[in-house]
Amino acid sequence: MEETILSRRGFLAGLGLGGVVGAGVVLGLTRAGEGFQSLATLAGGATLPAPTRYYLPAVDGSDSGLVIPVTFEFAEGEGELFVNLNEIEVRHDLQLALREAITTATRLTDSSLGNTATHVTFDPPTSGVLALRGKSWEAGLTVALVASLRRQSLTPETLITGIVDDEGALLPVGEIETKARAARAVDAQALIIPAGEPTEVAVQGLRIVRERSISEALDRIL
Repeated sequence: MEETILSRRGFLAGLGLGGVVGAGVVLGLTRAGEGFQSLATLAGGATLPAPTRYYLPAVDGSDSGLVIPVTFEFAEGEGELFVNLNEIEVRHDLQLALREAITTATRLTDSSLGNTATHVTFDPPTSGVLALRGKSWEAGLTVALVASLRRQSLTPETLITGIVDDEGALLPVGEIETKARAARAVDAQALIIPAGEPTEVAVQGLRIVRERSISEALDRIL
């Protein structure tokens, strides 16, 4: 596993490799507070995906649990992906999670983002630079993107952690109890984890739900 923390410039270069939404993808970074105007429809009348905000259980560099808000917004474009890191440093595996979440979400919804500019904003709940690692955000990013593409609403009541493979199965991730406690701390009522997760977790006030696939998880969340 890649252990090198990337700078914002590294995130820009790394995430652009391999094409996030097809050949010729352009990736950019936006400054905090810069914002952009989201259009209601694309040229020709096609409807844009809906803006979506969701919450991702995480573990920081000091092994503390926290929940990171992520927002997806969309405008007319040519497949660009703009990421506002907001003082978050990321590793290669987290970049890969975002790439693969887009691939999975568009496949599950039979959609394309080729005529859309996607803006992703991560909001750390603490001040200072926050270093994060791991692909366990992949399931949550996929849920948020599917909600946008289906134009369905999301709430923070049910959160999810897990890796999504090429067939849509949810694969186990680490530090489940830490993430579960972080989810409960922001008043989540349930946390979906992969069915094959070996860790037994019990957090007062939080239901732990095991699902085998991202499709099953989506049926429960949306």
